[in-house]
Amino acid sequence: MTDYQINDKWILERVSSQSNSFSGWMTDLLKVVEQINPEVYEDLKKDKDFSSLKDLDKKLTHAQQQIENMGRFGNYINKMGAKVSNWVIKKVEKEFKESLVDIELDLDIDLITGKRKDLSSALYDVSKERGVDSKGLLYLIKALPDLEAFLYSTSVKKYYRDHTEHALRVAVLGDFLLEQDIGQGSIGGIISELTGIDKAYLKDKLWWITGLIHDIGYPLGKMTTAVNYSLVNQLLKCYPTLDLEFIPFEISLSWKGNQEEYLKILEEGLSKEARALLRKGVSYDSNNTLPQKSYVYLRSEKGHSEFNYRSNIILDHGIISALSLLNGLGTPEELKKNDEFKGYILAAKAIALHNFKGQLKEFTFDNHPLGFFLMLIDELQEWGRPVPIQVRDTYFTTDLKKVTLIDEVLLNVDEFSWLFQFKNQKAKDLMKFDFNMFSIEKQKTFARLNRGDSFSETIINLQDIKIDKGTKKEGEIINQSTIII
Repeated sequence: MTDYQINDKWILERVSSQSNSFSGWMTDLLKVVEQINPEVYEDLKKDKDFSSLKDLDKKLTHAQQQIENMGRFGNYINKMGAKVSNWVIKKVEKEFKESLVDIELDLDIDLITGKRKDLSSALYDVSKERGVDSKGLLYLIKALPDLEAFLYSTSVKKYYRDHTEHALRVAVLGDFLLEQDIGQGSIGGIISELTGIDKAYLKDKLWWITGLIHDIGYPLGKMTTAVNYSLVNQLLKCYPTLDLEFIPFEISLSWKGNQEEYLKILEEGLSKEARALLRKGVSYDSNNTLPQKSYVYLRSEKGHSEFNYRSNIILDHGIISALSLLNGLGTPEELKKNDEFKGYILAAKAIALHNFKGQLKEFTFDNHPLGFFLMLIDELQEWGRPVPIQVRDTYFTTDLKKVTLIDEVLLNVDEFSWLFQFKNQKAKDLMKFDFNMFSIEKQKTFARLNRGDSFSETIINLQDIKIDKGTKKEGEIINQSTIII
């Protein structure tokens, strides 16, 4: 039986590997420079100083091979050599980082050379490495942590979970699963056959774009709620003796340009029900205008009542993400005429539909394998997602504590079964975690998926674990449930 512990350490190891020698460090660096900017790579090949570094690389490699033949004394020298190699790497890093400014190459050496980083920082670098080359998309990916910081601080009326690190986890986990054999061949091979997309292209580029971008529209989708609920109510609480009047903050997609054409590209080939969900999901209406009604709150002895604004405008983050992807590729005319965009459009459709909870025939693996795969991975990615809990630590400040219900999931590849164990009692207490409610919601979410004839049976085991407070050792299973797809 092949078991895997899927956690953030595993994720980082999948996207970077620490170079063990100066030779490996140089090789990793040059490969990515050549991929991202061939012109800079050619300039580096002509640069005398850089050529001398390559000669040094060869000398160090040759010297290491000779030292290894010297037995015990060679091992002692090797330790000294490792220190010298590390010193050389640090010196080259410093000089190379300074030269990047002159040649205007946006590159993160630390990630490329395998230094461990947090997932949020790695997202931008991995996105560029894996083929996200639209400046608009890259700008948004880089801005996501700041946008999420705002959503965390407002709590968006309910528990907000990260989507920046989540995107990288989804992409890496999906990349791994595409390699796995589920009895009828690898998942990547089956999707390739069903879609007509080259297997290598699907795994090395198309899936990464799908996974990395699928939630990029989340901050925009939640911004209206965040501002109207959190910020407006905070002002109402602070000024109970003043008469206040305001117009709610609203933001929507504009249909005055060619955005409707991108929406039509998403709709093409989908069922009538799916097309209706897409239009409803972005409040598409040619006569729709942003509301201008003002709200008045007069002073009272009990202060202002809570402002609970309900907008008529719906912004589904999946469709926003899909439209962002299509807008970043080219004009609608270019997308329609160029067959090279076929895979991207398929990815955009998968992204656009992944957040809907209803039953659609598009949610079957046989009919829409990439969409099915994205939704499955998206729902399986539960580990490591911090939830903000606002706790007042002094009279003037509120501490935002982040708690994580689960730090890893266990995957048995042979049975294609997943084990989620909820052990963090402190997090469960702070969140008032209801295992039964969580299980029911997960059951409903997975119920929309139909694996058809081509996908293996998938088993999701959920367990609520009691931890002994005295010894902090794992105790008994106090509740559990099983979901089968």
